Amino acid sequence: MTNNYDGGASGPPSDGGPVLTGISVAVVAVSTTGSKHAEHTAGSARTRPPWVAMEDYAALIRENTPMRALCLPVTTGDPHVLTERILGLPTGVSAVFVVGLGHRESASVAREVTERGGPVVLTELDVLTAAVAAATITTLRRRSVPPRAGRVVVTGASWAPLLAPVLIASGVGDLSSWHERDAEAFPLRRLMDHNDVLVDLAGCAPDGAAVGRTVAVPADGFVYGALVLPGLLAALCGHGVRTLTVEVVAACVRALALITPADRVLPSVDDRLLVSAVARHVSRALGHPVPYRDQQ
Repeated sequence: MTNNYDGGASGPPSDGGPVLTGISVAVVAVSTTGSKHAEHTAGSARTRPPWVAMEDYAALIRENTPMRALCLPVTTGDPHVLTERILGLPTGVSAVFVVGLGHRESASVAREVTERGGPVVLTELDVLTAAVAAATITTLRRRSVPPRAGRVVVTGASWAPLLAPVLIASGVGDLSSWHERDAEAFPLRRLMDHNDVLVDLAGCAPDGAAVGRTVAVPADGFVYGALVLPGLLAALCGHGVRTLTVEVVAACVRALALITPADRVLPSVDDRLLVSAVARHVSRALGHPVPYRDQQ
């Protein structure tokens, strides 16, 4: 199914950056029977099925950028099949956003598509990683702890391999990983007596382990992913960018943290500065012209 958008008045205005009208983004949803990757986020069952999330992300792109969104539902998580489907997309597709695929399969698809000269491949896990990292920074800030002095513990770190390097690039000074097998020797509650923020990707933290300073991925990943995706795409597309780097994700983190109100962990998806802030910081990280002014 193809969703078309004419690049009219709905998207933020261009400001000397690339002309994004006419550029397409493919949103690919992987939903396979019995696939844990398609049905789970970190530590919990997902509440928005991948194909529904695909439609919602496509609508988000159309509403917040002048780019077209092409929806591509697929019923296989085979990386080679997905790679061929992506490489067979129209030449106007500048980026592909994948929902419902595990990090290993996603990495395999992105690597092969890049090697064969295809568009940049982003995943829902990439944008969730940016949002979780930003929530970690703002939680430290709310505790009056500078990131360099912050001590962060992550459970289930293998679920989001990019998170640790992104947190380090975002200035977090002390990062450690905890697994449930460590519980007897190093109970999580006791460990958190000496650390500032718990990032509970595994969903295994006992009640009271880190009250008011625990960051987790919501069961509905869309509510976090929506904060990042439009601005990230606006900055990446139109420049021939082929890979998503730690520096780019860290730029998304900076943008989210900077515009988050003091009484919140993350900005609202309706924040009028959201898309332009993410686009601006990512563009600067890439050395590209800034595509959007802040909307007034």
